[in-house]
Amino acid sequence: MPLLLASCVSTKSVYTRDHVARRLQRRGGYELGPARRAAAPAPALPNLQDGLSEAETVSLALTRNPAFQADLSTLALAQADLQDAGLLPNPVLNLMTAHGTAPFSLALNLAADLLWQRPARVGAAQLETQRVAESLVSRGLLVSRDAQVSYTDVTLADERVRIAREAIVMRAEVARIVRARYRVGEASELETVAPSADSLRAVDDYYRARRDNRVARLRLLASLGLDSVNADSVRFTTAPAAAVSVPSLPVLLDSAYATRPDVWAARVSIEGIGQRLRWERSRVFAFIVSLDARFNNPNPVHLGPGATIGLPLFNRNQGRIARVQAELEQASWQYLALRQTVSLDVREAYAQYEQASQSVALWERSYLPSLRDALRRSTNAFINGDFPYVQVAETTRQLLDAQQRAAEARADQRRALARLRYAAGGRF
Repeated sequence: MPLLLASCVSTKSVYTRDHVARRLQRRGGYELGPARRAAAPAPALPNLQDGLSEAETVSLALTRNPAFQADLSTLALAQADLQDAGLLPNPVLNLMTAHGTAPFSLALNLAADLLWQRPARVGAAQLETQRVAESLVSRGLLVSRDAQVSYTDVTLADERVRIAREAIVMRAEVARIVRARYRVGEASELETVAPSADSLRAVDDYYRARRDNRVARLRLLASLGLDSVNADSVRFTTAPAAAVSVPSLPVLLDSAYATRPDVWAARVSIEGIGQRLRWERSRVFAFIVSLDARFNNPNPVHLGPGATIGLPLFNRNQGRIARVQAELEQASWQYLALRQTVSLDVREAYAQYEQASQSVALWERSYLPSLRDALRRSTNAFINGDFPYVQVAETTRQLLDAQQRAAEARADQRRALARLRYAAGGRF
């Protein structure tokens, strides 16, 4: 009967790479792609001529990021441990020879205690594969979030380059007007110094923005496994921001507690440690069954069963049991700490998204239109000689600064949305 019960425990796990792929698709809408070996050719690249979209960037991160592919290998390790947990020890055959009436005898020994320990061992290993699978889903969502944030950094750097290029044109135009007024005697030579200096500073700002843009591109392409691609040749396409309906904070918190894969993994870890504790407690007794066979010259073979029982007088597996109990207590506290972390992640991302949304509305609907109108009027007045240069310079500076702040607010909004989706356990 123990052998029959032990053999009924399956060592096949449903928590495979396909399970991780389905969970990623359901929670985030992302495709994991087929499994591949490190020596295998990399997946085909999308057409980079028409630009790289955010969705394509996330897909490349999940299929080509070496660190994430290494993480996926841990699932195969857990499945190998599950297979090992289901294996029974080989029986030991002892052959003894002697002189006399019994020339030799055989003894077949089998550690029978592992038969009733096998279900607990396999159960703990099954739960470990589930924990690893849920951890990989969480890791995949994290890789996706980081890819979205890095993509936003690149698009913001592109916007800063565009604004810096626009600043060069604006400053150069003002400097040209001042020099023209100087040539006709309407301005002194001293009045031409400040516009020329501002024009040169705009060129330096452009060089700095272009350097930051290149660094952001190199970092993103490296995370996508595209180190060999010319960073300056890739165009990143940014679709207009679509209206997103963000649930309320209590709804997001409930969703995070219920669906975040790392929270699931922590719960499964506690259950798996409990299964291991039952296994360790079952190891108090050591029981070996044997079958002896004696071969006598004048008589037939004599068979006799036997058993060896370890008496738990000194070693009752107290150390291993105490260790697993301590691990169970530690895992329980880690689960409570994770719930606090999840709550903080959701609340921080929600506050960042609210603030960024308010900033976007403030800059794009109020400040930028009024500053553009003020610069247009002040420039016309300056051309007619009715307005000093310092006022034009200040209005120009304010407009350029507002454009920078608006671009940063839009980027902050997109970053906060990506972080909020991850914190809540996926798309909403």
